[in-house]
Amino acid sequence: MRCLIISGGEYSKIKLTDKYDLVIACDKGYLHAKKLKIAPDIIVGDFDSSKEPVSCRWGKHCEPTIIKVDTEKDDTDTGLAIKYALRNGYKYIDIVCALGKRLDHTLANISMLKYICENGAKGRIISNDIELIVIGKGKINLTKRSNSYLSIFSLSDKSKINYIKGTKYDTKNIILKNSFPLGISNEFKGKVAEVSVEKGIILISIIKK
Repeated sequence: MRCLIISGGEYSKIKLTDKYDLVIACDKGYLHAKKLKIAPDIIVGDFDSSKEPVSCRWGKHCEPTIIKVDTEKDDTDTGLAIKYALRNGYKYIDIVCALGKRLDHTLANISMLKYICENGAKGRIISNDIELIVIGKGKINLTKRSNSYLSIFSLSDKSKINYIKGTKYDTKNIILKNSFPLGISNEFKGKVAEVSVEKGIILISIIKK
C-alpha cells in the first residue's frame, strides 16, 4: 500500500504519476494539497502555521478527517502522519512539500526517512528538483532526473556498499562514514544507476544541477 504525505514546507508544484491508497496533509500542507489539486483523506496538525480548516472540499472527492493535535508535542506534524501510515501498514511513503527555508524541519523530515526505513518501509522526499531516498540492506535502481547529481551519504556510523554502478564513478566494496561525505556529486552514465547496500542505512540524493 502506498501513502502520500503533503507536508507544510516550501510548496513544490510536482507532477505525481503514482497512485496512492492514502493521502495525508500536514498542517498548512492542506493548502499545498489544494494547489496540487489532490484531495487528502486526512489532515493532521496543530495548525500553528495555518488556520484550522473549517471546510476543505474541492475536486471530485474531498471530505477529509481532521485530526487536531496539541502544539506542545514531541512529534512534528509530518512525523505524526508518518507514524499513522506505518501503524496502518503502508510500506511505501512519499513525502512532498517537505523542504524549504526551515532547515530544522528539513533535517527532521530527512531523519523521519530513516525512521521509515528502520520500521520496514520505503520512504522518499520528492520535489521538482530533488529526490531523497533512504534505504538499508538491499539494492535499488535509481532513475536519472534531467541533468542531475547523484550523491550517497551514510546515516549510520558506517555503511558498507557492495557496489555503485551505472555512474561516472562506479565502485565496489567501499565503506561510507557519516563523518565524511565521500559519496557526494556522482553522476549518471545513462538513465539508470544501481546501488547495493550490505550493511547500514544510506541517504541517496538525486538533485538537479
